[in-house]
Amino acid sequence: MAEKLTRMSWHYYAMALGVLLGLMAATLAAWGAMVSGFAFAILCHPVIPFKGLTRGVFLALFAILYVFAFPDPDVVREMMNA
Repeated sequence: MAEKLTRMSWHYYAMALGVLLGLMAATLAAWGAMVSGFAFAILCHPVIPFKGLTRGVFLALFAILYVFAFPDPDVVREMMNA
């Protein structure tokens, strides 16, 4: 019996990246970055009706929010040393 395989596309790789980013942010308890990472993953799902420019704008927005949601490096060093 032949099974129809799902075609791998960029959506699934971007979803995995978003989950990885969210889990890395969870290790530092950076809640804003965690939400941005998971939102990135959800928005990349191929069933979501956003297409083209709209999806690109939101993905770029969540990526920018992710970068700036982390605490200062000194705070991270203190968290890692404690």
